[in-house]
Amino acid sequence: MKAKLSTLLMVMVLISMAFVPAASGQNNISNETQYSNNTDNVSLEKARSVASYYVQYVPNVTEKVENFQDWNDATVKKSKIFYNLKGEKSAYAFNVTVNGEYSGYILISATKDNYPVLEFSKGKIPSTIPKIKNKTESLLKEHVNKDNLTIGKAKPLYLGATFYYAQYPLKNKQGKVVSNVTVDLTTPAIVKSNKSKVKKPIKEINSSGQQKMKKEEAHRQWKSIEKRMSTGLSLPKAKVSSSELGWIDGVPAYEWYKGCSPTASAMVLGYWKNNGYPGFPEEITLIEELANTMGTSNWPEGTTWPTEIDNGIEEVCDNHGYNNFDANNDYYVSWNEIINNVNSDEPFVINMLSGGTGSGHSQSYGEHSVTCVGYSDNTEDYIFIHDTWDENTHHIAFGNWGGAMATWVNP
Repeated sequence: MKAKLSTLLMVMVLISMAFVPAASGQNNISNETQYSNNTDNVSLEKARSVASYYVQYVPNVTEKVENFQDWNDATVKKSKIFYNLKGEKSAYAFNVTVNGEYSGYILISATKDNYPVLEFSKGKIPSTIPKIKNKTESLLKEHVNKDNLTIGKAKPLYLGATFYYAQYPLKNKQGKVVSNVTVDLTTPAIVKSNKSKVKKPIKEINSSGQQKMKKEEAHRQWKSIEKRMSTGLSLPKAKVSSSELGWIDGVPAYEWYKGCSPTASAMVLGYWKNNGYPGFPEEITLIEELANTMGTSNWPEGTTWPTEIDNGIEEVCDNHGYNNFDANNDYYVSWNEIINNVNSDEPFVINMLSGGTGSGHSQSYGEHSVTCVGYSDNTEDYIFIHDTWDENTHHIAFGNWGGAMATWVNP
């Protein structure tokens, strides 16, 4: 079960991080695609070549996570072209097949203002999942029946991490398009019945800040992958070096209990329990103590105020005689900080706002806390996480969220 953060606190954290997305989950449109430059558009063939190249790299970057080894022999085939609200291409989706059988998908950006590889997974894109398709069709029929309208062909929209939509034109008896309806495919639910009313993100507070940094990093990654491809460097034969892959051994994977924040924090302290601090209690007791000190709302809601996560961790440490522990909330998470903490064998908590979809899942994280246990620092930046939804390790692209707060825990 996924715990939700307070809406009020989300606003506070987002202001601290200097960007403010829309408040509603259904209307929340990522501003990743709002600042595209037409000169940096990516063609379908270019995207296909990147997808074909990158699937050979996936088995190396995920060798400690899911089993992607069959992708060494994979081929890619165009599945969908996604657009943004302006009608511009935002992403290309490719099915990954092995021996003619479906084995997942990979999503490539249609603009160099965004990271080359947006997502890859063994799962399915929301619009292709039968349960979601059936629910969407029911919603649309219910919506148009009262006005005697017919439904036209959908335009698939990808507006950033987790934001999969479909926009349907609505026609009258004469076949004229009189309106349209937009469906959030991750819910699914109807967002707005008119394109002009779809809520767009509030303009970034600092135009030279977060968005500029992201665009610069995206361009750097495009140059890197294009250089590798042009020089014929074979990623599948070049194993990821120790400098490109960071991993913390021995971090326990606990499933959700009492709340995602106390569960994710318990994994961090559970690691330290086995590394020199045996006084911490076992899993369930530890989670219960953290939920209490963090002021997590009563089960089953499991809501935690992010500002209380570090305080709650330190209080539990103090209660067990470990007053040397220092926990700090960091409202801007940089890639170098992630690398440094993993390389120092110090797991930490990441609290995501509008978090994307982790590998192996079809549901986005939304407002959720996870434990970071590793990273891949190569053509694309990924973090490896224990996400409290199961006992497996998953990965998610760095920045695949509306915002993120880290809670560093250092003895």
